[in-house]
Amino acid sequence: MTQYAYLIGDLFFALVWLILFSHRKDLRKEMLTMSLIISPLGISEIIYYKDYWRPEFIINTGFNFGIEDLLFCFAIGGITAVIYEEVFDKTYSQRRDSRRPKHLLAIAASIILFIFIGNSLLGVNSIYVTSAVMLLAGLAIIFIRHDLIKEAMMSGLLIGLAMFLFYTLYFLLLFPGIIQKWWLLKNLSGILLFGVPIEEILWGFCWGFIAGPIYEFILGIKLKNK
Repeated sequence: MTQYAYLIGDLFFALVWLILFSHRKDLRKEMLTMSLIISPLGISEIIYYKDYWRPEFIINTGFNFGIEDLLFCFAIGGITAVIYEEVFDKTYSQRRDSRRPKHLLAIAASIILFIFIGNSLLGVNSIYVTSAVMLLAGLAIIFIRHDLIKEAMMSGLLIGLAMFLFYTLYFLLLFPGIIQKWWLLKNLSGILLFGVPIEEILWGFCWGFIAGPIYEFILGIKLKNK
């Protein structure tokens, strides 16, 4: 039955995505854009499969990633992009930040380079490398756009909390023992928060920290109260 656990979990995130998409018509473009951009990153599962976890897929592609990864990235990309706006009732301002993110390409290239160096050359576990790189990239963004610091922080906290609740209310309740079966705990800190690897919550925060404000950063958009 655990073969379907990842896919069923994706459907939960997809439901949240649909609710947000239906409720916030003003944010639909941002949701779709970020979901489509982020979904191909599901292929990055390859690096996590090596040293972090080994989930089961309904279809074995032979490349250590599955359709589940693409679906998860599609859903979490759109959710993270607008979760701050939804929870704190924000919308777009007519004003735009005149400073364009001239260093965006450098930030993107640095992310890829640091992940490669940290994981492949230095042998640091993929979950720590990617979390640290996302956090640093997020700090670079808010250094350029100070007005996005609250969105970055709150998006990180909300996604970290969402990951924790998802694991406790879904994986641990419906699939007891799945953490020990799928996660390579011997490679991790061993710290479990109510049974959830602390690394999952850490990753969720760092993901939200960078992905929450990235759309506004790229387009120079400012937010305001509705």
